[in-house]
Amino acid sequence: MSWKRAQFHAEAMLANLGAGPKVKVRKDLRGRKLLLVDDEANPYRTMCFTIAAKIVKKRGGDVEIRAPKAGEVPHAEMLGGPPEKPEPRARTSTPGTKRR
Repeated sequence: MSWKRAQFHAEAMLANLGAGPKVKVRKDLRGRKLLLVDDEANPYRTMCFTIAAKIVKKRGGDVEIRAPKAGEVPHAEMLGGPPEKPEPRARTSTPGTKRR
């Protein structure tokens, strides 16, 4: 089991869930929650889920890991809508400066 391969699969899983990597955005998952249902029967899946949880926490999201209920298969899902974007600030120019 390769850590780098598990990281690649964790990033692909997050991209499929709609939480793909963003350019220069650190806390873009605020208000969203990653639910990981893991029975710990497969150590590779557990490692992928652990890496995905670290990525989501680093990007400002919440993580919940729980055991599956009877008859439930292990899976991951993203809860919560996209975070609200702040309104853009009005650009003000300094008096006496020219725009080139």
